[in-house]
Amino acid sequence: MEKVSAACAMDWSIKLEKALRSKNPVRAVEAIFETGEKLEQWSKEPDSAVAVYNLFSLVPEEDKLFLNTILLRLVDAFCYGDKLVKVAVVRVFMSMFKLSRGKNQSECETWFFSKAKVHNHLEMLKRVKSVYDKGDTEARALALILFGYWRDFASEFAPVRYLVFTSMVSSHDLEVRSSLFAAGCFCEVADDFALVVLGMLNDMVKFPELMPKTRLAAVRVFAKMGCSHAIASRAFKICMTLMLECSKEDNLVPFLVSLTKLASRYSNLASELAEVIMPFLGEDKSSHVRAAVLRCLHFLIKRGMCFSLVHENKTATFSSLLKQAELSPDMQLKALQVFQKILVYKLCSADASVLHQLIAIVEDASHSQIFSSNSLAISILVGIWKEIVRTAEIRSVEVSSTSLPLQLVVLIMDRLTLLARLYSDPCQVDYALVGEVQDLFNVLHLLAGKHSEMRLLVLDKVRLFLDYIVNLTDGLRKSDGSQELLLGVINYKSKREVVVRSELLASIHKFLIVFLENLEGDNTVLFQVYVKVKRITECVRSCSFFDCHTQMIFALLLHSPILWGSPMNEIGTNNDADGDSVADIYNYGIVSLECSTQLLTERNYWPVYKAGVYAARLGAWVTSALIFDKLKTNVQSDINSFWLKSLTYLSHAEGKMQLLLMPSDSFKLVNWLRSNSYLPELSKDASGEFAHCVALHEAYMNLQSSLGMLGNIKASSEVFCFQTWFLVLKTRVLETVIDLVEGLGLLNQDTCNKKQVEAKILTGCNSLQQLPRICNQLQKLAKEFDMLATCFIDIEDSSASIIAALSLSCSVLAFAAGIVLFIPGFSLQETLVPFSSQSGVCSRLGQDLVQRLWKVDPKICEMLSMLVKENELQSCSHLQPRNQVLRVCNKVKILVSICRDALACIHGLQNWSNTMHEEDTMSELTKNCRNLLSQAVMKWMQIPFGIPKYFFNIRPCVGAELFTLSSDSSKSTSDTITVKQGFQLSLDLCLQLKNIQQPRVPVRLTKLYCLLYTKLAYHTLTQHAETKRNQKSYSPWRDEDLVEMSNKLFHHTITKPGKKPEVSGRFDWSNSVSAVVQFEPNERGQGFSSCLLDVSRFPVGSYQIKWLSCCIDQHGSYWNLLPLNGKPAFTVKKAS
Repeated sequence: MEKVSAACAMDWSIKLEKALRSKNPVRAVEAIFETGEKLEQWSKEPDSAVAVYNLFSLVPEEDKLFLNTILLRLVDAFCYGDKLVKVAVVRVFMSMFKLSRGKNQSECETWFFSKAKVHNHLEMLKRVKSVYDKGDTEARALALILFGYWRDFASEFAPVRYLVFTSMVSSHDLEVRSSLFAAGCFCEVADDFALVVLGMLNDMVKFPELMPKTRLAAVRVFAKMGCSHAIASRAFKICMTLMLECSKEDNLVPFLVSLTKLASRYSNLASELAEVIMPFLGEDKSSHVRAAVLRCLHFLIKRGMCFSLVHENKTATFSSLLKQAELSPDMQLKALQVFQKILVYKLCSADASVLHQLIAIVEDASHSQIFSSNSLAISILVGIWKEIVRTAEIRSVEVSSTSLPLQLVVLIMDRLTLLARLYSDPCQVDYALVGEVQDLFNVLHLLAGKHSEMRLLVLDKVRLFLDYIVNLTDGLRKSDGSQELLLGVINYKSKREVVVRSELLASIHKFLIVFLENLEGDNTVLFQVYVKVKRITECVRSCSFFDCHTQMIFALLLHSPILWGSPMNEIGTNNDADGDSVADIYNYGIVSLECSTQLLTERNYWPVYKAGVYAARLGAWVTSALIFDKLKTNVQSDINSFWLKSLTYLSHAEGKMQLLLMPSDSFKLVNWLRSNSYLPELSKDASGEFAHCVALHEAYMNLQSSLGMLGNIKASSEVFCFQTWFLVLKTRVLETVIDLVEGLGLLNQDTCNKKQVEAKILTGCNSLQQLPRICNQLQKLAKEFDMLATCFIDIEDSSASIIAALSLSCSVLAFAAGIVLFIPGFSLQETLVPFSSQSGVCSRLGQDLVQRLWKVDPKICEMLSMLVKENELQSCSHLQPRNQVLRVCNKVKILVSICRDALACIHGLQNWSNTMHEEDTMSELTKNCRNLLSQAVMKWMQIPFGIPKYFFNIRPCVGAELFTLSSDSSKSTSDTITVKQGFQLSLDLCLQLKNIQQPRVPVRLTKLYCLLYTKLAYHTLTQHAETKRNQKSYSPWRDEDLVEMSNKLFHHTITKPGKKPEVSGRFDWSNSVSAVVQFEPNERGQGFSSCLLDVSRFPVGSYQIKWLSCCIDQHGSYWNLLPLNGKPAFTVKKAS
């Protein structure tokens, strides 16, 4: 358990005292700065609770005592130290003062350096005042600055106020400027003080002999007069009068800045300021003043004061500024940003006529020269257009007639072409250029949106851009020596430019990946997209200077889930000329196989490994199997060898299935594999047909081998937690599907076995009695996949989408296997899980699908609601965690089609059961169930589920450690917790997040919760907690309670106070003891709290406490935090 600042305060105080007593002044200064950093850290932590004092064995309020001691020692150092020490002390308090900026009044009252926290503030003020009274000019100036930093309590001390007033009229400019700073700080918290200062400032600024620096300091004080509206209005009028009376333009800028800061706090002042300074944008003013006005207006816009600039003439003014060539690019950019904010504000209330007027203004402004030379300006313009489109959709206004989108695409591509030309000069290339290219492609994707025609246009432009790069490369083929270096750059042979050149093509490739991942449309659109992506791939292949790795990753684009893994016959039928698209899209994998073979021959192992990873992510398992199989013999490390063997087995498990289900016209790929001696043996039955059931068994064995290889790696299981968990779930799903197939005699099986199964089915409904058990297993696996996605806070959206699709597949198969539960008169109560009824299971099956599909297919959700007749379906649709991303692709469409078939089957069987005899109904039910599940399993096998990108992130997972101690310190030690029988257990808790302080976790936690759970079944023989868990045995997938605990935590966090959280049907919480505790995390992810567990009914003995924590990030997403240390234990003893 890491120590908090409160627990370190005594040590810090002692170390500071020792350093200050040292005769070495450098050591004293270093100690002061170190103490300042520690105080900054301390100020960001929550106030110490009782749990903190108990866990760290502190005396209550001990931390506050040592805080005040440290402050007094810093003040003493200021009083008796030399100039360096004095400056160091001032800088420490300056850094602390900056942390308080931006806090509201209530926050300032409880701030770290507030009057309530600094108990010896009077003593501090008196000691610093003595320095002012006895010191020279510099010492007095530093003392005044300290008073300003201590405004929360110094502004109420009359002697200090008097010092500030007298110093403002001092003959020393340094002292005057310091007093002005202190006065400005006091004015922010004291109205009466501000009134006096205002009168003095008015005379001071007008004084002609005042030094320029002092006048500037005096004008800056006006900006701090915002303590109340009355004071701010009075200061605004005085400052405005002084500005208008100013004769020199250079002196206008400080007044503009102060007025803007004042006006940003009150709307009436902002409107008045805008009316006054808008004329300053005229050509009669200098560029310096116009730039300052633009900065001030931009500041007001950022503070939400757009309403003051929405008049037509002002909008036109900013539009015209974009065309003034004499303005600098920075000024034009500021004008564009103000222009954007004004338009967005006006769009909120725009009708059809106003909307068309705004479009015309934007079209006119888009001809500005700034858009041809500034990528940020283009992105701002695209943002304006997206806001217009969004408003038009809300208002139902047609805006398709405008040519602005096409013009924006041309602007982006022209800028990209210019940057590509810069790439041709090695001296012009830098990473800023690479970043600009990536930003432009991101803007291009944002512009394309979901508009089909725009997306097709964008793909055409990207192909032309690639053609330009190819032609540029060919044009440099016959060049001098310096340009020969460029040929090496393109061919990845030069070490200096290898990264930059690959980044140019990688940017295009990344854009296409994101483009395809977010593609939506019917089969006609998909076919057109496929043709254009194929042409882009051919364009890359046509250039001999692009290496095999580049050609390979572009060829793999055709394996994108939106194009691959669906009944491509539907796409092919859209165009007779492209009727061979099925064979084409399968056999195009030969290109990637040839490229990978070439890379392996050249011993370029790292590029080919990355290509194999990319192929596995897309579900191109045949390619990844070949790559990983060849790579595993070329590594020396045991860890790398086991890792590649694991990937090989995984790829073989999926690749064999893929080859088995390939259409007959994919013979080219099969012939290529056979000619290269890489065609795996596909099992057949006695009739010569491919045995799908045997293939499922072989895939299961390969997955088991993949898990075994992963388990051989000698590393902490925290490092491979996600990988192992993912493979375990994949294996369990396949095992359950095999159980389903064998139980009902589905698919092609061994002839003898098939006859035995059919004989059993004909004699009764024993096989159907197994369906509820299989249904429950599949539904549980769906929840476990959901759990997997929420346990890794740094997972990216693409990986979460793959896991969401896998979870949906389990849910859909569970629904298909559970159709017998929806048939009236077919009782399966004895086969159901405990604490559940047949109607309850039906309700959960439907509810689970509705939660997953309510954004994908509302019609299916409506049919499910009518089927189970439960009103809670619609109200529970929002209870899905926000970070479970389900992208609508062909994989999802296939799964929805399975769900649709199951619904049709259920309605048909329900009609049959109402008109037929029981024996006939059973026969028809058995027949329909077998047909439905056979089709469902075959469709499921055809889906090329890729592997998440996160699977290849080898690093310790983010989790939490829980430290517990009994609130009654006399009844526990650091290892044991005891409670008397018949009493409640009071615990002090510390929840410490681990592996969270890394750049890879771009989240900010807003809420932190922990569920503690125990019951009589958790009886243990030991009295000690698992303080040091065996890291090799860290296996959350083996914890049967983890999903239910996560479900309870999730519903607790999103349920409104006073409403009872939803309780799962499988878990009996009434026979257990649980508590949900909320923590306030500090910046290190550490929180403290206390709780009560009602164990008064527990008999004498020792028991373990299971726990699980979760957090809510700044986006409102729910994340589980895996427990990284053992379960606490407590002992119930007889009451004496």
